[in-house]
Amino acid sequence: ASNEASSSSNDLCGALLSCALARVLTTSETWCIVSENMPSRILELYANATSYLFNISASPVYASQDRYSNAHDLQRGNIALAARSGLSSLFGHLNSLETDDSMVELFCSKLFTLESVRKSASRLSQLIAADDNYVADLLQQIVLLHSDGARLLAKSGITSELLSFAHSYATEEKKYLASHMGVSGAASLKSPPALNGHLSLLNVLLSSPLPSSDRTALAIDTMKTFKEYSRAGERLLQSYPAETELTTIFLETLYLTYSSLKMAAGSVLVGNSPAHVDEPLLKLERSVLSLTYHLSAFPFPSELLPPLPIGLINVEKIHASQMKTVATTLSVVSTWWDKVSDSGAPLPTPPTGSSDAGVLQRYNAYNNRPGSTFSEGRYQHAIKSAKCLDVALMVLLSRVAFVAKRNTGTFSVDAVAVAKGLCRCSDASRAIEDRLASMKSHPEEDITTLLSSSIVNPNSQGDQTLLSQSLQLEKEYLVEVGSCLGQCAEKLISLALQDARRMSEYENDQEWAYFVGALTPALDHTQVESKGVGCLFDDTNTEASKLNAQALRQELEKMKANFLR
Repeated sequence: ASNEASSSSNDLCGALLSCALARVLTTSETWCIVSENMPSRILELYANATSYLFNISASPVYASQDRYSNAHDLQRGNIALAARSGLSSLFGHLNSLETDDSMVELFCSKLFTLESVRKSASRLSQLIAADDNYVADLLQQIVLLHSDGARLLAKSGITSELLSFAHSYATEEKKYLASHMGVSGAASLKSPPALNGHLSLLNVLLSSPLPSSDRTALAIDTMKTFKEYSRAGERLLQSYPAETELTTIFLETLYLTYSSLKMAAGSVLVGNSPAHVDEPLLKLERSVLSLTYHLSAFPFPSELLPPLPIGLINVEKIHASQMKTVATTLSVVSTWWDKVSDSGAPLPTPPTGSSDAGVLQRYNAYNNRPGSTFSEGRYQHAIKSAKCLDVALMVLLSRVAFVAKRNTGTFSVDAVAVAKGLCRCSDASRAIEDRLASMKSHPEEDITTLLSSSIVNPNSQGDQTLLSQSLQLEKEYLVEVGSCLGQCAEKLISLALQDARRMSEYENDQEWAYFVGALTPALDHTQVESKGVGCLFDDTNTEASKLNAQALRQELEKMKANFLR
């Protein structure tokens, strides 16, 4: 008991020193913990001290004191939290150093080869399954600090713990849903609080420079974890934009999993890859597809969007009319924009390719006229949506290779939905590019037009300054959302092209006719083959989008010749 009390006292002192270290590292701009020509014994001393912090940080830390069994466990949790604070500050400090890279490398090599650190990393990993809400953040920093840290965690059993937590959640979720049938039980379920941290941890692990065998094993376990979260993932994607950040991280990790397994296609380990489809995986993929179609069709509110090509609309109508037992409607009841609130300062309505995107019309916000509802908050939503769409398209692009191995004679995407998204994203990105060019060449015209169409006093210097700031803010938002939508348009073309090439191996006249009927008017409308997509801000990227569009046109012509012969 005396030894235990002495150990606890030492750990408390260590925790206090850890807090002091965190304070020094976060407030000092000049002090450096490692420096050139530092003696090896000092580095070793630092490594051993850091190892001690690792050891005392490996007790559970919970968000609520009620989770602790007794006062002793609560004290251990507080000590662990303080130690983690010191480790986080130390890792952040080392990552911020722009000099002495060799000394940081040497320090990390010494640290992550210590057997005591290996054991502590294993204990920290086990806390994932114990529902420690804070440990994932520390584990992420270990991965980001050094490649040895990533390899250490990859071999610590971390994915087994993440999978164990996911399985426990899925089991509880299944019981809850079974006991709440008919009372909208699923609607009241929220994503597990730890999910964001767990996905972010998997994200950095899959992005780290691991040996290919370790990355493949990690990706296989991650895919198993995703299958456990299939119901939660389906709800998350369907409820967009309820949890925008989590949705994007979910898609990023799914993409990294697919791409890692795609690179290991020839590996004997890939027995649980997306090539072997099952119901949980199908649910996830359908949800990603559905979200992609919706976000690409509505990059901006529907009232701001230009009309779609009549040829594309007719293909959709004809396809709907051919349904004998399934009733469909082409009218849009609501979009994700109906679920977001308006906030921030009013800003000019963004150009989307529609006829009302002219300079005067776009400044209606300053006249308080009906329909002039765009704002700083809405721009931010548009940017988040475009970034989320970009990642979802990356998932679908990496998925095509696995669909090919499933030996299915159908397209992996809905041609009409892809064509709509291409028109929307291409129209908006090019209109934004034109608007930015106008702002660059005639900045004074915007100020004059804005002043004459607004209710502010044109002679007031303060009002003129405010409007000038608004124009600068608008420009920054336009650059960000425009570049994202340009990249999305480019990926939509690539997605259609990949799927067309895959489907060329199958003979399915009805499928081909639907695909050709939808994508042909989209290419005609957007003229990407000759103009490229907008806002790529790089001639090389613009040329690549033209070449992909030209290749897609060639595939469409081949299909058309085959089903018309």
